[in-house]
Amino acid sequence: MGIQSAYQAGQPFPTTDPGVLDPYAGVFGGIVVNESWSQLEPSPGVEQWAPLDQSLAAVQAWNSQHQATPLGVKLRIFAGYGAPSWVVQQAGAPVTLQTKGGTKTVGRWWTTPFRQAWSTFQHALAARYDSNPLVRAVSVSSCSSSTGEPFVVSGAVTSQRALQAAGWTPQLQESCLSGALADYAGWVHTPVTFAFNTLPTPSGPDTTYTAQLMQTCATSHAHGGPECVLGNNDLSATAPSGRQSSVYRGITSLWQSTPGNVTVYFQTVGAGVDCPAIAVAVAHHAASVELWPPNHGYAGFSAFPVGTLGGWDSALRSGSAPVCTG
Repeated sequence: MGIQSAYQAGQPFPTTDPGVLDPYAGVFGGIVVNESWSQLEPSPGVEQWAPLDQSLAAVQAWNSQHQATPLGVKLRIFAGYGAPSWVVQQAGAPVTLQTKGGTKTVGRWWTTPFRQAWSTFQHALAARYDSNPLVRAVSVSSCSSSTGEPFVVSGAVTSQRALQAAGWTPQLQESCLSGALADYAGWVHTPVTFAFNTLPTPSGPDTTYTAQLMQTCATSHAHGGPECVLGNNDLSATAPSGRQSSVYRGITSLWQSTPGNVTVYFQTVGAGVDCPAIAVAVAHHAASVELWPPNHGYAGFSAFPVGTLGGWDSALRSGSAPVCTG
């Protein structure tokens, strides 16, 4: 899933280094290239594609050295803390959110000026990269703030108060989310991946709206929109019975109602992964799973032998549950 610490640190993303996958050629089918919106559009309508082009060139160079086991690329462009200052100012005063590391400021992502600027940028991004065969998927990050996930809104009490004082409401979040696929309408050839969660509201998680938007995602391509991949970024062995259980039930239901027409992906929760989590992904018809890379003291996928990772890859490709022991 690519190293994302630059986003949390408020730093520009460095050029992607696929070298970490040298020992794992043939195990991974793809790598996520992360960039921030501010890197790519520092001024209104003035795109600077060099950081992204350099990362794509690095992956292409890796592929030229591993022609039998090339990597595809998934793009994930962060807004949230990574939104350019001009759009933050355009949408109103920034909002301060409480994070584990202190505080961060974000723009009012639910407002019309912010949403229009983001949609315009996404269409420019698609116009440049949609026909690039190296780019295999694009992550939907409309309406995101604390992370790149559209449904994730800071749960800290101080953050919620600050957002509400700035005008944010669950209804405005739903309105923003409902426009997310239109933001990505320019991606005609490239699937977009949508990370679903239940939407937090003052009265509790809203599972109904999430189910409605998942249905929209599943049928997007049939109705002339981008091909939308259903997903969740909280994959674990206990995910189907945990706080996002309704999302996992919904994915199964949508896949069963239109077999062959729904594609699914997951990302593991936290840096860890184990065989039972991969078994959950296979049971929920996943075509791919994003694993955390080794970084900042955690091992990520490097905690496992190449053979184990290869077995998990084969399980995902075949749709047959891996054999988990120990």
